[in-house]
Amino acid sequence: MTKHVGFLLILFPVCGHLLDIKFYSNPYKYTWADALAYCREHHTDLVRVRTAEENEALQYSGWIGLSRKDATSPWKWSRGDEIAIFTPWDGEPKDNENCVNRKSDGKWECKKCDEKKPFLCYEEKLILVKENKTWEEALEHCRSLDGVVTEDPASSYRNHGYDLASLITPDDYTTARETAKEATTDEVWTGLCNLAGEWLWVGGEEMQYEDIPKCPTEGLCGVLEKNGRSPYGIRNCQQKRNFLCSKMN
Repeated sequence: MTKHVGFLLILFPVCGHLLDIKFYSNPYKYTWADALAYCREHHTDLVRVRTAEENEALQYSGWIGLSRKDATSPWKWSRGDEIAIFTPWDGEPKDNENCVNRKSDGKWECKKCDEKKPFLCYEEKLILVKENKTWEEALEHCRSLDGVVTEDPASSYRNHGYDLASLITPDDYTTARETAKEATTDEVWTGLCNLAGEWLWVGGEEMQYEDIPKCPTEGLCGVLEKNGRSPYGIRNCQQKRNFLCSKMN
């Protein structure tokens, strides 16, 4: 696939290393599948639009991340979650129109997925994955978002893509807690793990929680509790739950 540089649409400049969200408009015309591949290679994904405010802020037209397998299947965003209540449709889709294009007036129209159109990407540092995986499976999933997988979770491996989330600052914790509200499990895996009695973030950052037990009797991996007061919890790594991936600098 030919590589092109997209045009930056919107930047929300907020504090904290997990809080940046950027939207891009790419004027080159791709099929929906090629647009999805481009966005995932260079950014995070095709745009997901959840509110009227987000839709209005986009301003530009192009493929968004909404599609269905066929006329009998539900509409889903490319990250796997089903479409929410906000649906500014422009007309009824035909049976062979399974991908969605955002028009310049903000309305959504259904088109054949092999049509070539401009497209809208987004890039965010913190992603909630609503799949239930063990801690190691979650680690592998996050790292594979960049097309790279490592088999050894205890290695010093780093990439410039995604990893299980390291919650370094108070803003990171606040953002993670807000993001985790959409999880389908009460807790979500983070990148905190215990190696030889020492708690570490998978990205190599220093662990700040002074009251975390040094030698836990049960569980070697860290979770974020959606409704708990503590910024962490300790669980058996073989349990399965949703998880947070964060983009590394």
